[in-house]
Amino acid sequence: MENITSALLLMGNSSTSDIEHHSKSLILAAEANLARIESQIQDLLRLRDRERGIIAALKQIAAPIRKLPAELLVEIFRVVAARAGKRSIPNQTSWALKPVLVLSQVCAHWRQLWNYQVNLNLKKAPSDTYLATTKTFFERSAPLLVPMLWRGQTQEASPLVQVMLDLAPRWDSLVFEASDVSQLHKLSTDALKSLISLDLKHRDEIPAHEPLKVFLGAHSLRTVRLLVPSMDEIRMPWSQLVDLTLCVWQDEPAEKILDILVQCTNLVAAQLSGFVSWSEPPDLGSTPVVQLTQLVTLKLSCDVEYNEGFISPFFARLALPALVNLDICTGLETHWSSAELTSFLRRSPNIENLVISDSHVHMTSHNVLSLFADSPNLVTLKLQCFGYDEAFESALECLTFSATSPAHSAPRLQKLVISDNTRNLDEERLTDMISSRWWTEAQLAAFPVSPPVARWVKLKICTDFEGLPEEKREYSDVFMEEIKQLKAQGLDVKIS
Repeated sequence: MENITSALLLMGNSSTSDIEHHSKSLILAAEANLARIESQIQDLLRLRDRERGIIAALKQIAAPIRKLPAELLVEIFRVVAARAGKRSIPNQTSWALKPVLVLSQVCAHWRQLWNYQVNLNLKKAPSDTYLATTKTFFERSAPLLVPMLWRGQTQEASPLVQVMLDLAPRWDSLVFEASDVSQLHKLSTDALKSLISLDLKHRDEIPAHEPLKVFLGAHSLRTVRLLVPSMDEIRMPWSQLVDLTLCVWQDEPAEKILDILVQCTNLVAAQLSGFVSWSEPPDLGSTPVVQLTQLVTLKLSCDVEYNEGFISPFFARLALPALVNLDICTGLETHWSSAELTSFLRRSPNIENLVISDSHVHMTSHNVLSLFADSPNLVTLKLQCFGYDEAFESALECLTFSATSPAHSAPRLQKLVISDNTRNLDEERLTDMISSRWWTEAQLAAFPVSPPVARWVKLKICTDFEGLPEEKREYSDVFMEEIKQLKAQGLDVKIS
């Protein structure tokens, strides 16, 4: 300011030409100074923005949400999306996608966490906005895999169906609950290259001349759940599956289901239901035994024609050395010879949990002896099939522990559940059996070595009093008092 004042005083005593010259010089100097100041301002603004970015990054790093595991963040993402969806009803055309799109704008990290099952509205023709939003959503989420839910489509929804089919290479799971399976025929054999899990529920018949083969090219497929009319209508890469749940509802013969099972050489868990047992023993002849070396869990639930049938041929072809859990639900009268049972158990010596339920399997004393002798690792046994007192008495005798006996049946058995449809129960023998394998904590601590058999953890024995004289339709007071004392000592026991 002083320089400008001095210059003005000087110019007051100068000629016009001198004033003009000095003015131009001052203007140039002021403009240069202004440019320098503006440059400094820009530098300061950049420095300010940089510091703001550092502060924001540090705040994000220190934010409490950073301490949460990614899995929990995914669940938070899902909950928020679901709640936002409920608020947008009745505008149901966009509720499934709008909140997800909104949340996906938060940051790249949130977008990477998206893995919720995509449920598109296939019940009516999509609006232009809904169709555009759907396409945008999938474009933005690329190349992330898509867990797809396909349910209840109509012809009017065909534009959305095409969008879904175009996404097939990105499906990592598919839940299909639609009536029109023919849409899947449009996929090429290599379209499902990323598919890992399939849940197919289809109650309508697929044309017999055109079985569904698209899943044969799904080389990553490991988990399959099928509810279908018949296995003639679908083809699967059985040998690569590790988890199979199969339910057929058109009385599929057991031999067909067995033929499928023996192809599943990598199975770890299998649940098979809806098939019909053999009405008479098949001639297996020279049929080879197939070893499924990785099968750990097997659950069978079959129907029986004419009130009785044969289930044992199902096991005659199988050797299951890794089997731990076996659950058999056979319906009505079912025949299983001692020789077949013994042979199967010896090929599957690692069974720990055995359930035979909802049936009247013809269990004899020989069956019981085979069961305990050939299942040394048995931990849990549930039998809802005894129809003969002889077999029940054999079970009591086998399981009664004696320290002087050279061998002990089922030495690892801890949980026993028996439902008997007759009642010729020797209370004293039952009490002896229970007490022989029960010790309190103090008693166990006092032993110099642990007992050679496991202590009971749970006991449940239910009998049927129907048809017995009135005086035999309840347990004696002495027996019930002994059971009460065992409960007081800590044993989980129920006798009814």
